This record gives sequence, C-alpha cells and structure tokens, in this order.
Amino acid sequence: MKWHKLLSKEFAEIIKSKKILIPIIAVLFVPILYAGMFLWAFWDPYEQLDDLPVAVVNLDKGAELDGKPIEVGKGLVDNLKDNKSFKWEFVSEKEAKEGMEGRKYYMLVRIPDDFSSNATTLLKDDPKPLNLEYIPNESLNFLSSQIGGTAIEKIKGEVSSTLTKTYAEKMFDSIKDVSKGLADGADGANKLHDGASELHDGSSKVTDGLYTLQGKSGEMKDGVQKLADGSNTLVDGSGKVTTGLNTLNSKTGEMQIGIGKLQDGSQKVTDGLNTLANKSGELKTGTNELANGMEKLVGGQSQLEEGSQKIENGLQDLNSTVKHSVVGLEEMQAKVPSILNTVNEKMNGAAENVNQLNEFTQSTAGDAKTAAQDVANLQKQIESLPKEYQEKLQPYITNAVKSTATVQQKAIGVAGGTNKLNEEVRQLKGEITQTTSDAQNKLPNTAKLQSLTEGIEKLLNAQNEFVSKFHGFGEGLSNAKVGVDKLNNGSGQLIDGVTQLADGSSQVTGGLGTLSVGASQMTGGITQLEDGSSQVTTGIGTLNGGLNKMSTGSTQLIDGVNKLTDGSGKVTDGLVKVNDGSGTLAEKLGEGAEKTGEVKGTDKTYDMFASPVKVKTEKMAEVPNYGTGFTPYFLSLGLFVGALLLSIVYPLRDTVGVPKSGFSWFISKFGVLLSVGIIQAIVADVILLFGLGVEVQSIPYFILFSIVTSLAFIALIQCLVTAFGDAGRFIAILTLIIQLTTSAGTFPLELIPKYLQPFNAWLPMTYSVSGFKAVVSSGDFNFMWQNIGILMIFIVVLSLGTIASLTWMHKRQFKNIAENQSIEA
Repeated sequence: MKWHKLLSKEFAEIIKSKKILIPIIAVLFVPILYAGMFLWAFWDPYEQLDDLPVAVVNLDKGAELDGKPIEVGKGLVDNLKDNKSFKWEFVSEKEAKEGMEGRKYYMLVRIPDDFSSNATTLLKDDPKPLNLEYIPNESLNFLSSQIGGTAIEKIKGEVSSTLTKTYAEKMFDSIKDVSKGLADGADGANKLHDGASELHDGSSKVTDGLYTLQGKSGEMKDGVQKLADGSNTLVDGSGKVTTGLNTLNSKTGEMQIGIGKLQDGSQKVTDGLNTLANKSGELKTGTNELANGMEKLVGGQSQLEEGSQKIENGLQDLNSTVKHSVVGLEEMQAKVPSILNTVNEKMNGAAENVNQLNEFTQSTAGDAKTAAQDVANLQKQIESLPKEYQEKLQPYITNAVKSTATVQQKAIGVAGGTNKLNEEVRQLKGEITQTTSDAQNKLPNTAKLQSLTEGIEKLLNAQNEFVSKFHGFGEGLSNAKVGVDKLNNGSGQLIDGVTQLADGSSQVTGGLGTLSVGASQMTGGITQLEDGSSQVTTGIGTLNGGLNKMSTGSTQLIDGVNKLTDGSGKVTDGLVKVNDGSGTLAEKLGEGAEKTGEVKGTDKTYDMFASPVKVKTEKMAEVPNYGTGFTPYFLSLGLFVGALLLSIVYPLRDTVGVPKSGFSWFISKFGVLLSVGIIQAIVADVILLFGLGVEVQSIPYFILFSIVTSLAFIALIQCLVTAFGDAGRFIAILTLIIQLTTSAGTFPLELIPKYLQPFNAWLPMTYSVSGFKAVVSSGDFNFMWQNIGILMIFIVVLSLGTIASLTWMHKRQFKNIAENQSIEA
C-alpha cells in the first residue's frame, strides 16, 4: 500500500477508535499542563513575599552618642514596618522561638541588645560591628532562606547607609573643629618660628662662648698640674712631720720611766725626813732651802700651765678654722688663700708652742739639776747628824741622788726631742709656705679635710684632759706649800730646818708625780698627734690622687669641650633648618585651616557619604519575571513529555495496512506524529501567550520554533521506541533526565559538574532552550535560526534512523505479503 493511502488509513483508524483518539487528544494538552502549571506557579514569586511570615525580635537597649540618645534597633523596626518585602511580625524572643519550632515562620531576624552600643564604637581603639542576626528555617523551605538572605543584605545596606550618614554628620562637625585647630596650630607655628629665630641667636652666642672656653681649657689644665705638683710636696713634708713625732714618742716613754723611779726615791726621802723632823731641829736650814725649791716648782707649774693653755687655745682655733673650711667648701676657690694663710699662722702658733715646750723642758732639766744640788746639800747636813740617823737617812738620800740624776738625763733627752720637733715644724712651716703660693687656685678634698678635723679634735680632747689634770697638780702644790709653811712656822730652829727639808721633799715628790702624770698625758697627746699626722699624710695622699685624677679629667674635659663646640655648631645649623621649617609649617597650617574651613556639610553631602555608589542597571534583553525567564525550559520539558506520552497512547510500530516499504511505513506514522506535534505546540503557545501573558520578541517565530522543537523531540522518541520498543521509552526518560541537568535551562552550564558538561552539545533540549531564549527574551533571531538548523539536523538524522529500523522490520514482517501484492497488481 502506498504511503498516502496508508497515512489516510492511519488517520481514519484514529478517528474511528475512541481508545486511541481520546488519549491522543489528552496528550495534546500535556505540554501546556507541564509548562503552564510550572510557569503559572512560579510566574513571579517575589510578588507574594509580603505573605511570607518572618519574625522580628528587637532586643536593642539603645545607647548614647555624643550625649544624645541613639536607638538603631528601634529605627530599624520602624523601617521594617513600612517595608512590604515580607510579612514582618514583631514578636518577643520566646514567641519567635516557638514560631520557628512550630514552622510558623520561615526565618527570624533578631536585633541584639548591644546593637546601638556597637554603633558608637566607630572611633574607639576596638570598634565593634553591628551584628544583625538572621536565622532561616532552611528545613521548612530552602529557597525562602535564600530569598531572605538577599533581603537581609538589602536591609543591612539600608542600616549601614543610615549609620554612615550619622557618622558623616559627626565627621563634618569634627572637620570644623580641625579647621579651628589648624588655625590655632598656624598661630603656634608662627610663634615657634619666632622662638626658633631667638633660639638660633642664643645658640650662636653659646657657640662663641664654647670657643672661648675651648681656648681657656689649656690654661686650666696647666693650673691643675701645678696643683698636683704642690700636693706631692705637701705629702713629702707631712711624712717628715710624722717621722719627727715618732722619734719624740719613743723618747717620752723613757722619760716617764725615769720620773717614776725619781718619784719613788723622793717618797722614801720624804718619809725619812719626816722621821728626822721629829728628832732633830738641825734640819731647819735644809727645809728652808727645800721651801725655796718649792716656790720655784710652783712658778714652773704656772708657766707650764700657761703654755698648755696656749696649746689648747691654738688647737681649738685650728679645729674651728678647719671646720669652717669644710662647711665653706663651695666657696673654697675664693677662700683657699685665706685658709692656707690661717693654717700657716696656726703652724706658727704651733711652732711657738713647741718652743715653749722646749723651754719648759729645759727649765725642768734645770729644776732637776737644782733638786740634785739640794739633795747633795741635804746629804751634807745629814752627815752632821748622829750616826744612827745617818744610817736611816742615807739609803733615801742615795736613791734621791740617783733619781734626780735620771730625771735630769731624761729631761735633757726630752729637750733634744723637742729641739728636733721644733726643727721639723720649721721645715713643715716652710713647705706649707711654699705650697700656699702654689695652691692659690687649687680645690681641696672635703673628705680628707674632715679626716684632719677628726684628728685635731682627738688631739684637742687629749690636751683638755692634760690641762684639767695639770690644774689638779697645781692645787696639790699649793696645798703642799701651805703645809710646809705651817710646819716651818710651828717648829723650832732644828725642827724648822727639817720641816722645810721634808716640805721641799714632799713638793719634789708631788711635782714628780704631777710630772709623771703630765709625761703620760704628753705621751698620749704625742701619740694622738702622731695618729693625726698619719691621717693628715693619708688624706694629703688621697688629695694628691684626686688631683691626679683631676688632671686626667681636665684632659677629658678639654675633649668634651671640643666635642661640645662642634655639636653646638651643628645645633646652630639645625636651628636654621628648624627656623625655615617652622615658617613653612605655619604657612601650610594656615592653608589647611583655610581649606578645611571651606568644607561644608549638607544633607546631600551626608547622603552622598552614606550611599556614595548608585547602581545604574541597564538590562540587556530584559526578562520581566520568573515566568518569562523559565518559559524556554518548561516549554521544552512539556513538549518532550508530550512526545513521550504520545508514544504510549499511539502505537509507533503497528500499522493499519501493509506498507509497501519501510519508508511508506515511516511516512504513515510520522505523518500522524507530525500533526499531533504541531497541534500540541500551537495549543501550548496560544495558552502561554494569551492565557498567562508570556511576552515574546516575535509571536510567529515563537510558534515556528515551538513546532520545530516538538518535531525534534517526536523524531527522537519515534526513533528510540521504533528501534527498541519499551526499552526505547526508558532510554528516552534517561535522556530527559540528562537534558534537564545539562541544557542550562536553570543554572548556567559552567555551574554544573564538569563530567556532565560534555552532554550539553549532544542533546536536542540544549538547542531548544537556547532558541526559545533568543525568540522570547534577546530577540537574536540569527541565533534562533542557528538552533533551528541544529534541531532540523536532529530531525533528519533521527528520522533516517527510524526509516532504517522500519525498513529492517518491513523486510522481516511484510516481505512475502508485499511480493504477492505486487504480483496481483
């Protein structure tokens, strides 16, 4: 049977069979059911956002900014009340939690209690962000959370804009303060400029003075060297004084021993004379002579007391002078000459006292000689006494002779020591005189003068003790003299003589005792003087070391002065730069104050700071809503499902007659499918265009492309089902699944997994979606024709595949029948 007869028979069979006609009619509406329902449901979901319940919890406690209350959370809530983006419900935190758990709210917006407080931390060391808490209930609906996230970002931008506007107002107020501060800074810089000029002049004078000091520092170094040389000479002289005092000290010990022996012998003589006085009056003459000797001792005692007092006064004066020298150290350079002259004068006084001591020692030696003569005369008188008296008195007389001889010798030795001391004092005086002339500009050491003062005080204390005891000695002499006078007056001629002798002997004994005490005191004083002299020597040595260090320091001082002079020159040069820089600073600060003063803040300026960037959107091939945007995808899906269902309700392999060939068989089946495919495409297009209001760039091209797409899907499914039967339908379903993910109808191709992307180029839905986008949105009809061409290639290739399958089937099923029909014909 030829193809046109077979095709007519196919249509007739469909019309006659309600079991086939009704399903085919139903299949005609499958594409619009798929595409229409999806597009109607998702046409513009954002228009319904005001019905999407969102909980808002405001926990903000408010804060203060520059003394003014600020409530950012309350302001945000007020803005949301006027915002119709969502169905905002302002509830407590407890109600919000219960609503989220009960699936009443799709999301929760929570404003924390420190929202306003954090807004005031912008200018602090650790500014804190404003945390707007967004909690979506993604398990309830994921897309709603994505939509909510976009809305929250917009709200965040509005809040940020409001805060930035507030910050801008504060900043412009601060700029005014900065302008005033710059003006004040310019005034201060001018003053700095003037001060720098004066400082430069003063620095120049300092530099000149340093040059003068640099020239004089050499002279100072020479003076310090001379002072050190004079100190060395003083050290040598002090050593000699110490040596002389050591010699004197060694002699005083021997003198004290002799005086002690003389005192013992004199006491024995006195005892014998007292015994003799009771028995003999012939001693009257001797006692008278002894009384005369007592008078001389009293006179010598007065002279010695007077000399000791002079020594004490001199030491007090010397001690006072040295103490005043220590106290007046800060004025020492001006007073050094007078102090040294005073020391010289005291040394003169000390020399005179040593002379007096020498004279007293000489006098003591003479008195001892006189006492020896008196003892000799007394011995002669005793020889005239009875023999028994002579035997009793002779031992005492002999001891007295020996003692007076020893005293006389020791007194001569002491006199020699005082002569040597006198000579040493004269030498020290000369050296001090020489040192005085060299030390006019020298600086003494306070610590060493203090040591000298302590030594002098020790010597003074010893002298005071000596004088005190010497007074007691004088009183004893006076009392002894009174007793001798009474004894002399109360006895007869012999008794008077013996009494006078006994009295004289007593006076000698007392004088020797006093002399012994005085010698001990003198020994202690000389020892103290020796210690003081050693301390003086040590102090002068330390002074000498300090002067040597001072000499070294003067060299370092000269180097420092040289460096200071160089540095002062650099400072002067630097002050020139400071002067120039301060002038420039004043000028620039003035300009800054002028420019900042020109900055004015207005509401437009604040708005500009808050929203400096405005997004100007120029849409290319604008898509007005979700429905229009998803039309290419859902319409392609509907046409494919329609073709797939058509293969179920209409048999693609069965034929109403015996086809002449596989091609005739193909034409009879494809003709029916072509008609159904065109009709279902037109039905879907009409409802989409005039029912839902889909806007396209060209209605004819839209209908044309829908028909081509429908035929391409029919050709694909016809080929698969014809070749593989039900397995072909399963393959068609798998193909649909792959096309839904790789056709770029929803997400861009680049966003799907890499291993799926290669399928995009080999499946027809890729080109149906691209072509629909061109005719619906972009208006790029050239691109549409390119996709039509590719779909036509799919139609041709798949149709050839179907023809090949039917030809193979025809040979198997209808070969014999076809041959018989040919014979009959």
